[in-house]
Amino acid sequence: MRSLRGFLAALQLSALSPPPAAGFFHPAPPLRRRLRRPPLPFGVGGGGPRTAPIHQPPRLGGASEEESSGGGSSTLTDWVIENLEGGESGSVTSESSTKAGENDTLPAGGLRIGGRFRILPSLSADGSDEAPDGDGDDDEEIDEESGEVIINIRLLVGRNGWGTGVHPTTRLCLEWLADPGVLSGGERILDYGCGSGILSVAALGVGAASSLGVDVEAEALISAERNAELNGYGDGRFEGMHVREMLPRSVFPQADVCVANILVGQLVRPSMVTTIITNLAPGGWLCLSGIRPSEVDSLKEAYGEYVEWKDEYYAELAASDTVGSIESYGFDVGTWSRLVGRVKENGGMDVEAMSELAVS
Repeated sequence: MRSLRGFLAALQLSALSPPPAAGFFHPAPPLRRRLRRPPLPFGVGGGGPRTAPIHQPPRLGGASEEESSGGGSSTLTDWVIENLEGGESGSVTSESSTKAGENDTLPAGGLRIGGRFRILPSLSADGSDEAPDGDGDDDEEIDEESGEVIINIRLLVGRNGWGTGVHPTTRLCLEWLADPGVLSGGERILDYGCGSGILSVAALGVGAASSLGVDVEAEALISAERNAELNGYGDGRFEGMHVREMLPRSVFPQADVCVANILVGQLVRPSMVTTIITNLAPGGWLCLSGIRPSEVDSLKEAYGEYVEWKDEYYAELAASDTVGSIESYGFDVGTWSRLVGRVKENGGMDVEAMSELAVS
């Protein structure tokens, strides 16, 4: 039932969302293209199967100047929010002093990651009680080991709002973003499989200019938008998009960094490889997680023609070595990997020569 609601929400997002704010990192002008849709069920919209034209991509965080000054107005359509939150289902998100994401339990005092991030429940008593403004100056605290300013990331509890740092894959991605050699400031981020939006918020906290969060679940996009706003990025620096709106070469300008914390079955699909690579600028960073050590070679083969792997950033992490993992999940989720590379300067992909499956 949840999947059906998410699918219907995705269809409505495309038709009802307002246009993106000028100057924001967003897909190329939609009037130049139409996105192929799966057929609508019989009896919906006039009888037989059909495809629906897309007039504008979904926009969650790209608020206009007027919206931004209005104090955190959501750019999701009212219909989508009502569809997912009405009746017995209740709100997609809620607040807690101990839990975040999909009911993950965070340690008292927050979850420290990479000498740079501290993950907190939305109602945690630690840190300031006021919402941050996203300029990095709130309650500055220096990590003794790294010497870096600690960035507090507050997260709501959210349906399909996966990602708090208690899973090894999320922690691996956060540790990579915390590395001072990765982000220097001003980057455009593509957060593929954004879930709670934690990786987008972390990248923005380090100094990225904007982040585009992509997910298959409309509920995750709502969670990510609200978490971005909670952390002071409700001004348009974060934007959410349903995965069905993503096409090869549809993001302009191209992203400088892509983090994709998704299971290997999706990451190796030709359509996924094509979409990620063609929306990354030459020389752009690609960080892949959600993978087991035994699956790394498959990913290297799928992306190797276009990516130069940086072995110094390869890492593995076991649940037993991940703070809060076993406590939150109730069992050992095992060992996971992180694979990092940069798009080759001459690694362009010939989309026209690819099969229709790669762009459908």
